[in-house]
Amino acid sequence: MTKTDTRQLKGLAILMMLWLHLFSDEDTVRGLHYCLPYLNGLPLVYSLTRIASCCVPIYLFLGGYGLASVFQSAGQQLQGGRRALSLMVNFWLIFIVFVPLGIWYNPERYPGDVPTFVLNALAIRYSYNGAWWFLLPYVLLTLAARPIISRCMDSDKRLNTLWLVMMALLYVGIYLLESNTSVSDVWPFPGLMTILNVLSMLFLFGVGVMAVKYRWIVRLHERLSQRPQWELALELLLLCMVKMAIGRSSLLNVPFILLFIPLLLALHWPRWLHRALQFLGYHSCNMWLIHFFFSFIFGDLIYGLRYPLVIFLCLTLASLACSMLLQPIVEPIKHRIKNAAHR
Repeated sequence: MTKTDTRQLKGLAILMMLWLHLFSDEDTVRGLHYCLPYLNGLPLVYSLTRIASCCVPIYLFLGGYGLASVFQSAGQQLQGGRRALSLMVNFWLIFIVFVPLGIWYNPERYPGDVPTFVLNALAIRYSYNGAWWFLLPYVLLTLAARPIISRCMDSDKRLNTLWLVMMALLYVGIYLLESNTSVSDVWPFPGLMTILNVLSMLFLFGVGVMAVKYRWIVRLHERLSQRPQWELALELLLLCMVKMAIGRSSLLNVPFILLFIPLLLALHWPRWLHRALQFLGYHSCNMWLIHFFFSFIFGDLIYGLRYPLVIFLCLTLASLACSMLLQPIVEPIKHRIKNAAHR
């Protein structure tokens, strides 16, 4: 899987994230026009969120895959601190731009008291923007990536299997804990969820690392590429239909994405679609950090458009436009961080 493939998959993942955050509430979806029935009376627009719910698992898998590829090709050199700092620069710039907008439009929620403001600025809390829950755990995971990847790359197959089994059990355990209890009520301090999220992310991140070491995606892609395109398209469609029928359980994410990604890569897509997804992948980080403001702060305006595809298109274009305006500011700062890391 090349760097271009990874960027295109990130572009697809950000589209999935936007769809998920727009249409994951069934009652909201039923108030829109032309949602179409799908299964047991559920609107198709809502049912598609069951596929879109894999956006974060795809990001985690690609994060482990990408960092392991860099580690492997760069002679075991990995600047996790530089990557984490670059991500925080994106976050703080967007924070500075959009939080004042929230204060102006919704002063009852923004900025809140001083502890709320500080904890949101540090990404420990995410009451300003629900999509930020992923930020701090991923930053901490990036900081810890080098020893994790080094251990996986240097260990034999039996030890790596044991490590994956332990992380899978931890992943399932945290999933069951979060599904059956209110963690914030039991341990009411802001850092708890961050710790749990980091621990649960280890499994999917580790699967991405193992996919590089044992060439899982490459081997499966090579086999699939030899088959007729219509068979691959049919299998991809059936896979998505099964996911829509079963639900959004996080326990289904690993087998789904390990089949979903190779099938996507093996299919021949139009050149314009490759370019569009690659462009979105380049802006995916900013769009992830920005888009929730539009659907959260300006929700009445967004959903007032009534038509799901129009709503989705407007949110995508608004998030992309903001990213394109901010990127010329972010890139020079990232370039300085990269140069400082090499001194």
